[in-house]
Amino acid sequence: MAKKPNKKLKTKPKKSKFLVYFVLFCLFSLGAGILVLYAGYKYYAKDLPDLSVVTGYKPKLVTEVYSANGTMIGEFAFERRKIVRYENIPPHIRNAFIAIEDKRFFEHEGVDLKSIIGAMTENIQEGSWVRGASTITQQVIKNVILTPERTLSRKIKEAILAHKIENNLSKEEILFLYLNHIYLADGTYGVEMASQNYFGKSAKDINIAEAALLAGLPKKPEYFSPRKHLNRSLERQKVVLKKMVESGYITEDQREEAIDYEIQVVPRKRINYQTAPYFVEHVRKYLEAKVGTEAFLNGGYKVFTTLDLKLNDEANWAVKRGVLDIESRHGRKVVSKNLKNTDQINKFRDTQKVQSVEPGTIYDAVVTKVTEIEKSNEEDVQIYTAQIGVGDASGTMKYVVTTPFGRGIEKLSGEDLKGLSISPIKLKVGDVIGVKANSNKGDKKTFSLYINPVAQAALVSMDTNGHILAMAGGYDFKTSQFNRAAQSIRQPGSAFKPIVYSAALDKGYSETSILYDMPVVIKDWAPQNYDGNYKGAIVLRQALAKSRNLATVRVMLDIGPSYVVDYSKNFGFTSKLNPYPSLALGGIDLKMMEMVRAYNVFASGGKLVEPQFILRIYDRNGRIIEDNTGGTFVSQEENLKVERERKRIDIIKELAKEQGREAGSDLESLKEDILIDTNDFFGDSEYSFLTPNEFLDLIREGPVDFSSSEMAKQTINPETAFIMTDLLQAVVKEGTGMKALKLTNLAPVAGKTGTTNDYTDAWFVGFSPKLTTAVWVGRDDHKSLGKKEAGSRAALPIWIDFMQEALAKYPGGSFRKPSSIKIVSTPYGNIPYSVDSLRKNVLDSLRHSVMIDGREQEMPSNYFPNESGNDSETEIDFILNR
Repeated sequence: MAKKPNKKLKTKPKKSKFLVYFVLFCLFSLGAGILVLYAGYKYYAKDLPDLSVVTGYKPKLVTEVYSANGTMIGEFAFERRKIVRYENIPPHIRNAFIAIEDKRFFEHEGVDLKSIIGAMTENIQEGSWVRGASTITQQVIKNVILTPERTLSRKIKEAILAHKIENNLSKEEILFLYLNHIYLADGTYGVEMASQNYFGKSAKDINIAEAALLAGLPKKPEYFSPRKHLNRSLERQKVVLKKMVESGYITEDQREEAIDYEIQVVPRKRINYQTAPYFVEHVRKYLEAKVGTEAFLNGGYKVFTTLDLKLNDEANWAVKRGVLDIESRHGRKVVSKNLKNTDQINKFRDTQKVQSVEPGTIYDAVVTKVTEIEKSNEEDVQIYTAQIGVGDASGTMKYVVTTPFGRGIEKLSGEDLKGLSISPIKLKVGDVIGVKANSNKGDKKTFSLYINPVAQAALVSMDTNGHILAMAGGYDFKTSQFNRAAQSIRQPGSAFKPIVYSAALDKGYSETSILYDMPVVIKDWAPQNYDGNYKGAIVLRQALAKSRNLATVRVMLDIGPSYVVDYSKNFGFTSKLNPYPSLALGGIDLKMMEMVRAYNVFASGGKLVEPQFILRIYDRNGRIIEDNTGGTFVSQEENLKVERERKRIDIIKELAKEQGREAGSDLESLKEDILIDTNDFFGDSEYSFLTPNEFLDLIREGPVDFSSSEMAKQTINPETAFIMTDLLQAVVKEGTGMKALKLTNLAPVAGKTGTTNDYTDAWFVGFSPKLTTAVWVGRDDHKSLGKKEAGSRAALPIWIDFMQEALAKYPGGSFRKPSSIKIVSTPYGNIPYSVDSLRKNVLDSLRHSVMIDGREQEMPSNYFPNESGNDSETEIDFILNR
């Protein structure tokens, strides 16, 4: 009995030791685990990106380009995204994404362990990766900071960063980042751009059905794309709606209503190629050069331009019609051959061995049927639909014939113009033509008439204030992106002559000065007139109107080529001009924009105005980085500034009142203490007038005068400009530009043709009191356009075609006559003279002797008007008419 207590004493230490060892082991394991976790944390955290990438989030945005009336004409984007504020994203959009992507978003702290365990279990059961467990916070990390790769190390980094972000940003801020950054297929990022892309409306305007469809895309964006796979996206939408019901965001009735809603996916807009492609590309190059490639790719700029969209449309059509006319004149036909009957048509299609057509591919096709589209209200416009056959494939092509199209373009709606081709002739059944297959809509195949002309043309038009209204850089931007209106360097030919004659006027010549249209040889250069003949003695007015080369060369030799080069600086030429006699005939290389700028000096009364195609550029923060709106508009802004500041103060006071504070006199310091920044309402005060949206609203309300005297510099005498304008009007009234005479019922017009050797370049540059327009026609390979394709035949018809529309919109006006100009009746008509010129040149030439009764005699001193400057018009008329 005494041994029992001893047994108990022996077993007790064993249990105590075991417990101690177990506790020590656990503590050691825990410590080791903590050390391993800490070491792992330090290892993976040492090279983590700075959180400022998220907290200072600056995503790539869309840069938008607008016409003068506020129509969007272009957009550039590395990632097509538009940022929308959190409060402007409707709750049903936020709820849809949370329900399907992260239903415990508002409960976890960046990583959802419960979801991870569930996902692991499901993946093990399936034997493959079927479900992820990334929270919305982790997706923000993956898309904004890290890469989307699936590795253990990246997942660990993702979890660490997610926790950090949750401690630095609110849930609303994280959701704001997610909904603005997430990729939603079709090249779109964020809910705002996706809403506009798929539904044609802002995110704030979409319903539950549309929101659920968008929320279903992040899992596999392109697989569920509603544009490519609408049925798939609708099945995915149902899953999202079910999750929304389970999460309590919508009712069962709302789910059924959303399922019954018919989703309408709008066609994707490719406005860069639909409206003003040459002009928009010109803007893109300018903006990228201005801000740098990196800033340009980040985007977010709003560019407001001077473009008149309707006139630009007409410029493009005028160029197309003119080029097609030239092609037809030289046997380059649209129709390669005509198949006479059904058997020939079927045989032709069989030999093609084409079962289906690929969008963007060019084919030889046969016309199987032509139908006129009835347009009872538009007698001057007739659109046709042609049935097209290419092998086993069939489709339609909408087209219009060149000549009757004319001025009817403004009467057509945007839908009428969409996909419209232009042909110089009406097509017939059996005609074999070149076509380009368009993007198909289901089983409906459409084609465009494919013409790759040998000739090219370009047009630039601006108002006399220097605002470029239209720019057509070639026949078809899709075929050739080379912008001949801005990039091409060509010889102007006789279109340069007005610069020479302007210099001569300043040297003492007048409209009635006698020139000699006679042969001249300079070393081995022997220029000729266009007709190969010469007229002998001829007045300057007729020499320019009839574009007499020999007379012009003699004027150049008289006043000096070096003087002409120096004088040309008054017209803003930037290309190098060599002081050679051939300069008189335009034997130099110039850009088209230089010619427009030069002729505008005449149109604007002697003022040099730099062509402008930009009104304003705003950066992503609403700051103005370029402004060409001029002084007139600034004064309007100052008025708005006063009103705006008053509203700003009222808002600050109201916010202070809501927080129970008294609004003292120090409003700015008060504003800094208030939680909400008034810059959210007004933007940075340094750049507060106008904000991009306010400026957009302003130009959409109606025409705004952005002219400013500061933009123009008087470079030649107003008298010289007026006389030159009169001379260039004579070109239209009685010279090589007579075809344009019909336009004078709309406004006074003046201009000059230009033709280079072997008909390589053809020009017409002209102006009215409100517009200056240049047209060039030629070939990119600098070969001849063809015999007799002079400026009056190749370029002038395009100029007239365009100006007929332009002057209908900008009619009337008159060229301002300086008070020092006197109109004198002469045998050549009523001619403008400068009084100073009359006194100095005309009277001095008569001072010493005149012919009276067939004999040269000295004139009495009292015969001449006095030289005090008080000569009467009667006395001047008397002298000139003797």
